[in-house]
Amino acid sequence: MDRRFYIISYDIGDPRRLQRVHKFLKDYGKPVQKSVFECWLTQKELEDVVSWLADFIKRTDDRVRIYRLCRSCLQNLEFSGPVYFAEEPEEELIL
Repeated sequence: MDRRFYIISYDIGDPRRLQRVHKFLKDYGKPVQKSVFECWLTQKELEDVVSWLADFIKRTDDRVRIYRLCRSCLQNLEFSGPVYFAEEPEEELIL
């Protein structure tokens, strides 16, 4: 399956909702900062994440951004500090 690289960042107003979003996203990617995940997602997984977040967050208090990076863009990333880069899965995971 074709996976694409996404950066998901969020700012959640309530600590309990913040924990739930973090726990949910850990099933889809790797946390690289407190409220930032790097994820290799199929189209279906992306749709699942977007759907769950749309149903869960409070639009008046919370913000979520999802950025897709192309493969050539990944080669141009710059880092400062320890690098925790979510590597592309080598084989299809069976869930």
